Amino acid sequence: MSNCYVAATLVIFSACNAFSNEQISANFVREANPMVLTQIVKLSVDGKMVGKISHGGNKELELKAGKHKFETKVGLSLGVPNVTGFNGAKKFSAVYDLRDSEHFFKIVFKPALMGGKHEIIEVDKKEFLKMGKRKKKEPVD
Repeated sequence: MSNCYVAATLVIFSACNAFSNEQISANFVREANPMVLTQIVKLSVDGKMVGKISHGGNKELELKAGKHKFETKVGLSLGVPNVTGFNGAKKFSAVYDLRDSEHFFKIVFKPALMGGKHEIIEVDKKEFLKMGKRKKKEPVD
């Protein structure tokens, strides 16, 4: 009976391990917004900066399937004080569980009284393609 438990454990572990090596495509597009025209958004995945996205720009990344923490932040920039944040925008972070072969996200500025955020929102492929053209994939370790 104990051999069955060992065999079952090995099968489950192997299946989970094989899934974690699967590569997926994460696509990001930033909407144009005149309120934050001077802000360039820094995009980080799992604490590592993977690029900058300007007004109407996009980025495509190759990631391993599983949970990933996405962050946006902006350095010093000009903007509307107390809406965009006097020296930029506040940091935004969220964890997404990426299981499909492709995921699509838009980066949208959400204003707030004492400083807004560039939020990452998952969208469908149709909405993503309306917002911007896709660029080539960049692998992320």
